[in-house]
Amino acid sequence: MGLVLLFLVALVAPVAGTTLFLVRWERARRHWAGEIEGLSVERHRTAQAAQMRGTYTSAAVHNGHGLFTDDLHKHHP
Repeated sequence: MGLVLLFLVALVAPVAGTTLFLVRWERARRHWAGEIEGLSVERHRTAQAAQMRGTYTSAAVHNGHGLFTDDLHKHHP
């Protein structure tokens, strides 16, 4: 019986430890992202990445002329 309990504890302990770690990490990340400027930059970069993923698909990049000069300056000032 003791061996079975030891086995169950060995299975549950990593799950509980990982859960606690992720909860603490998310709480710390949420506190850091609460800054208005940082959140604004994060949203801007996410929107920029989404726009570039839509514009530069694999077919467009491989069949086209690559990045246009005005696009480079638009995304990287």
